[in-house]
Amino acid sequence: MERTEEDKLTQSPITVSLGGRDYQVRPLVIRESREWRKQLIKAFAQLPQYINATTDEPEGFTKALNAMLVEMPDMVTDLFFSYAKELIREEIEGVATDAELSKAFEEVMAFAFPLAQTLTKVLGKASP
Repeated sequence: MERTEEDKLTQSPITVSLGGRDYQVRPLVIRESREWRKQLIKAFAQLPQYINATTDEPEGFTKALNAMLVEMPDMVTDLFFSYAKELIREEIEGVATDAELSKAFEEVMAFAFPLAQTLTKVLGKASP
């Protein structure tokens, strides 16, 4: 759902659906958001080391598969609950699916980077 300017200005939470139930996720304040983005970069910075893994190197390929299929989903889950601090992780992990968490994380990512959207708009207007 597209957030209105009023939603953004009044710090309205977003709604995510997990385990068939809707939850409110509030925006982080600047200080918390800065720390959260550092966690995000630290987690995602590990990805390039696995991009060139091939079956020619079985050990490296196995590590890459483990990272992409086991560790990365766990990191995304950690990042989601690090952002959505008010949610009860233990309870939600017992009823929600990976697909629901994936969608909720997408929404948090869009929610967490409003300055990137603003910068894109400004640069678009500045170019001929």
